[in-house]
Amino acid sequence: MILTVVGCAGSVPGPEAACSCYLLEHDGFRLLLDAGTGALGPLQRFADPCAIDAVVISHRHRDHCSDLVPLAYLRDRRGATARLPVIAPAGTGAHVAAPPGYGRILDWRAPPAGPSVLGPLTIETAPVRHSVPAQAVRVTAGSASLTYSGDSGECAELLELARGTDVLLCEAAAAVETPGSAAAHLTPAQAARLAGEAGAAHLVLTHLRPWADPMAALREARASYRGPVTLATPGLRLIA
Repeated sequence: MILTVVGCAGSVPGPEAACSCYLLEHDGFRLLLDAGTGALGPLQRFADPCAIDAVVISHRHRDHCSDLVPLAYLRDRRGATARLPVIAPAGTGAHVAAPPGYGRILDWRAPPAGPSVLGPLTIETAPVRHSVPAQAVRVTAGSASLTYSGDSGECAELLELARGTDVLLCEAAAAVETPGSAAAHLTPAQAARLAGEAGAAHLVLTHLRPWADPMAALREARASYRGPVTLATPGLRLIA
């Protein structure tokens, strides 16, 4: 299973990065985790948008889902015939400003109640702590697994979902939050503690805001976690 970071900026795109969007590929199947602001452009460097097989959206904030609209438009104009499965928390579709008729392009689906097969992948989701309904997702292919936090404060559900994962792709936006706002996000130190408690083999920090200091975030995480820590950057590719 190959992870490619398409976009990794939090809240708004940065000068070098679109917002959250991650491409997972396995046995020819292409899964997008989130499709945040500005992601469709760089996505085309790594995959044909008409060849995306499914999307998992963590929550309805625009930095995680807004580029579903141009993705749907592109697929429609290029004649893609298959509806694109989109797994998202309840009500997410109502908050995506897709023009009328896009129901024929996007196939909105509720998060599975348990492990669910999607092509060659197994998908598990868990509700997490955020300011709107949100989910984390674990993707498994054979013996390899990746867990994506989406946006979340500390919560037992995220810890349980991430146990024993090979790659923990974890947000760390709270590094630049004002006091008290970290309930909906993780600091790099909290992401590192989560990785340690879950027994994750590799921590990848993501969703840093453009004005954050990425090297400071990396140092903070490495001070709390003994395993490898990588900073998500556009174009980064990892094998889980």
